[in-house]
Amino acid sequence: MLSLSLSSPTIIIFSIFIVSLHHTTSLPSHASLSICNNTTFNCGTITNLSYPFTGGDRPSFCGPPQFHLNCQNGVPELNISSVSYRVLQINSATHSLTLARLDLWNDTCTHHYINSTFDGTSYSYGLGNRKLILYYGCKPTSVFTEDPHNLFHCDCNGYKNNSYCLIGPFPLDPILIFAECDEGVEVPILEEQANKFVGNRSLLREVLMKGFNVNYSNPFDDDCLECIGSGGHQCGFDYDVDKPICICGNELCPSSELGKVPGWQGGGSATGTT
Repeated sequence: MLSLSLSSPTIIIFSIFIVSLHHTTSLPSHASLSICNNTTFNCGTITNLSYPFTGGDRPSFCGPPQFHLNCQNGVPELNISSVSYRVLQINSATHSLTLARLDLWNDTCTHHYINSTFDGTSYSYGLGNRKLILYYGCKPTSVFTEDPHNLFHCDCNGYKNNSYCLIGPFPLDPILIFAECDEGVEVPILEEQANKFVGNRSLLREVLMKGFNVNYSNPFDDDCLECIGSGGHQCGFDYDVDKPICICGNELCPSSELGKVPGWQGGGSATGTT
């Protein structure tokens, strides 16, 4: 009788091989991938959103991470570059959104001193915006005989500090020649709201709540078109390997059905850990 014995190193190598067959992915075990085709994101006035957006009833594997939405008390929220926004409108046909900063919603003061910026890959500024700069922690000055029209007050560490709002290209407003401020935050506002604001500086809170225009672009759009064109039913995303997936029914499309589509994750049923 032939006996087979395995040395310790062999057992370790064999174990590693077995473990590697069960690669951990962002796709849960026995994932019902068809849910990506059967559900939409609905929150407040934002309804019927599908790929590339996820959130709510749509699991994270139904789209790229940069398009994940949260629903808080009926309010859709989106985080971009460490700044949270309230989603006022989404137009899937034109790939555009109207966003308003959460930290400045119904408030003109913030302690989150980060500019609203977009990388241009997934999000970029839309048309019809003007730049607004909010300056905080400004030291009092005796230069002005009366309060400037763009002065407002914010509490900081228990002290009320001067703050200023400037609109248009820097340094048109001469106030910065005299005022020394600790922080500045750039926030776009709608062009039509900017025109109203110039005539009435008391509208700052209202203007900020109207938001500004943003365009979105899914960097995996071409891959998704290839997926659908090759027989796939729906597009999704595997966070762990940072690649899009192509869904056929309730499982990943077999690679043979995808042709030679670069970057696509194909295979049998979705397996992994929850």
